[in-house]
Amino acid sequence: MNRLLITVCAAVLLLLAALPVAYLSWPARVPVSAAISQGAEIGGPFELQDQHGQPVNESSFKGRWTLVFFGFTHCPDVCPTAMTHVARTLDSLGEQAGQVQPLFITLDPERDTPEVLSEYTAFFDQRILGLFGSEGQTRQVADAYSVYFEKIPMGDTYMLDHTATLYLMGPDGQFVQHYSQQMSAEAMAEDIAVQLATFPADSNSNAEARNGL
Repeated sequence: MNRLLITVCAAVLLLLAALPVAYLSWPARVPVSAAISQGAEIGGPFELQDQHGQPVNESSFKGRWTLVFFGFTHCPDVCPTAMTHVARTLDSLGEQAGQVQPLFITLDPERDTPEVLSEYTAFFDQRILGLFGSEGQTRQVADAYSVYFEKIPMGDTYMLDHTATLYLMGPDGQFVQHYSQQMSAEAMAEDIAVQLATFPADSNSNAEARNGL
């Protein structure tokens, strides 16, 4: 684990040194809050595989809460920060964390193989599950979650500019809340705990309760 930590830190430092200042200052170009306020629906059907090579879709997590993030393993700053945030949030939730499945959906299937995803997610927390798909499947699920991403050529390699938002999806697969990384892990865990108490997992009435029926 120490060797892996040193390797990851060294890679991140090298990437940061090579990146132009413009990339580091880019925000996600399509704020999720704006999309939601404009009536965008978050979530929907998708076909992907998990880091173990098993096929998954929107029904695979029915009955469980999911905390979803879109990123890529070569990301120098935003994604490691988000995954650290997720790990701390799970720790803050304590026993309630068992009701939440954190998902890391890669936007870079070209480089993020199952092996790469497995090592990456495990580095932050064993409970995080990595998902990947073809380019078409990746675009489909990103669009479903109003996630913007764009490949940015950089010499012999490339980076991705992308939306950096965490999505909380209910046991019925419906969008519940979104979180920015400006929110502390403790505050995020507190809000998630409130949501868990309001709409318990494995409840058949989640959709009706959420719609006020």
